[in-house]
Amino acid sequence: MSSSFMSLPFWIPRGLGVVDGIARVYESELVLEFEVNESMFRIGTREVVLPFEEIESVSFRRRGLLRNALLFSARRLHPASSVPGSRAGQFALYVTREHKNKAREVESLVSYGLARRDLSGMRDALTPRRRNLRTFDDIT
Repeated sequence: MSSSFMSLPFWIPRGLGVVDGIARVYESELVLEFEVNESMFRIGTREVVLPFEEIESVSFRRRGLLRNALLFSARRLHPASSVPGSRAGQFALYVTREHKNKAREVESLVSYGLARRDLSGMRDALTPRRRNLRTFDDIT
């Protein structure tokens, strides 16, 4: 992991409780650290690491007057299933209005990381593979 990162506080509604946490964006992964609270009891703290290879898309959406959300779609069910409130590989991290601009920055950073991942995959697909090719120097 790189030492530079951006963090964003978030919350996820969960029945009678709530999940409070911090999302950290590193160069090649998203780390969600959160604690689960059910009514008056704190259940525990967990950390979920989602490499950019496992994230399909991210988008920032307004949800009502006071709520904003970062919506994530995963490529597979397993990585996203560890996030509370995930369904079919999708989950939402809600942010307050005061963190709206920071949430848009996180969206940009993750989108940039996804674009870099896609470009790297395209570059690898276009690179010719050498298979026992003999060069002029090998012949002489």
